Amino acid sequence: MSLIAWARLPRHWLTTPLVLRSVPVGVVILAGVVATTWTHSLLGDHRDLVVHTYRVIDTTKDVLIALDDAETGERGYLLSGDRRFLDPYDKALARLGSMRGALRGLVADNAEQIGRLERLDGLVDAKLDELATSIALRNDGGFEAARGRAIEMMERGTMDEIRRVIGTVTQAEHALLDARGVLVARDENRVRLVALLVALASLVVRTVVEIHLARRERASA
Repeated sequence: MSLIAWARLPRHWLTTPLVLRSVPVGVVILAGVVATTWTHSLLGDHRDLVVHTYRVIDTTKDVLIALDDAETGERGYLLSGDRRFLDPYDKALARLGSMRGALRGLVADNAEQIGRLERLDGLVDAKLDELATSIALRNDGGFEAARGRAIEMMERGTMDEIRRVIGTVTQAEHALLDARGVLVARDENRVRLVALLVALASLVVRTVVEIHLARRERASA
């Protein structure tokens, strides 16, 4: 095809009716794409926060379960002297290290939760020290020495305090969960509203263009 023919193509195809039909609707669609992308981004961010909050709640529960397992293993060993009963204790110690680190990482952006976890870490260290001391006493001094130590530890109520602190951590996360759930619901409504507005705007623009073109045709007839 010659250069002259190529030069004539825009005049042949880019007619006024075509431009009026395509450009305004294209602008509306482009604006809709931008708005939809933005709303979906917000929705994704807030959903990620909800998932993050659930992870904090689940990890705090896992810490408490691990401590209960450790205490169960320790008591079984104190009563029986059979080291097989320490298996839950040993496995719980292995889990606690990674879980505590993960929990600190999850709340690193929340100063109030960091303060609670610092208190929790101190209590967990104290509880693990109590368990280790009882096991050592059972090894060296027998059942009666370990029994007296176990009674002393129960009177301290370290586990009760751990449960209380974990309760405050999870309560704070549940409050965040409620607030973030509201944001997710709002974003979902916003996504639906944007889609509806884009559809309506496209319809209105197309209708206005067609009316304008019809009037042009009548005027030129």
